[in-house]
This record gives sequence, structure tokens and C-alpha cells, in this order.
Amino acid sequence: MKVKIEIEDGGMKSTHVFEGAIVREKIIDFLAAAGVFREEAVELPGAAQPKSEENRTLRDRLEIFVREEFRESWFSSNELRDRYEALSEEIKLSTVSTYLSRMYYDGVLERRGNRTQRQYRLVTEEFTSEVKYPGTVFKEASWKADSGW
Repeated sequence: MKVKIEIEDGGMKSTHVFEGAIVREKIIDFLAAAGVFREEAVELPGAAQPKSEENRTLRDRLEIFVREEFRESWFSSNELRDRYEALSEEIKLSTVSTYLSRMYYDGVLERRGNRTQRQYRLVTEEFTSEVKYPGTVFKEASWKADSGW
């Protein structure tokens, strides 16, 4: 693999090429040393301020929307998309499905039904601590290991 970085600052141009096994941290260290990252004062308020709506990721916005609009009911990806578009912005059905699946695997949602009739619902607080590996069914082994010791 080969990564080429060109930095132009005030008429001065520099080029650096990374080849071989590229380590992410080395590139970040290089960019930091080159002064690419802007230094900002970090404020540490007494209480953490919530992110403004435009600073939230789409996944965060969808999770908040689900928590507000579908608190205790089952819903499909189509229902979520339709209601989200009516109240917010346009969104592709494939995007909604992807984020619902991720929220399911993160333990935020439970799901039922087959792929064509899938529905989701928020996991209630009483079950949240028990969800360790959502979607994974552990089966008892049908064989026994013989160590011979």
C-alpha cells in the first residue's frame, strides 16, 4: 500500500509518501508534527453539554428519534423512514435498515420476523444489562473433547 500526502501552506509545498505496512498512528503523528491539525482550547464545563442537532451523527439522530417516536411499539424500517421523512429530512431505506441493524447488534433494539417482515422495538431497561451478544444463539456442543490426560 502507498499513501501520498501533500501539504501546501502559504506557498510552501511538501510531499511525504508512506509505503509498505502503513500504521495509522504514524500518519497521524506526521500530520500533527506538520501542523495540519488546528489547535483549539478545550473547555471542560462542570456539566457536559449535549451535542447540538447538527453536530450529531445520523445514527445518533435516528436513535433519538426512535426513542421519542417508538417508545414502546414495534415498527418496521419503512415506518421509521416514513415518519422520519415527515418530521425531518429525506433518508434512504437502505440507510435506515443499516442503522437499525447496527442498533440491534449494539443492544439498543430487539427484533422479530424474517427479512421481509422484520420489526424492531427498543430494549427495555430491565433487559439491557442482560443483553451481551444480541442476535447470537449459543448452542450446547454436541461433542465432548477427549484430552487423553
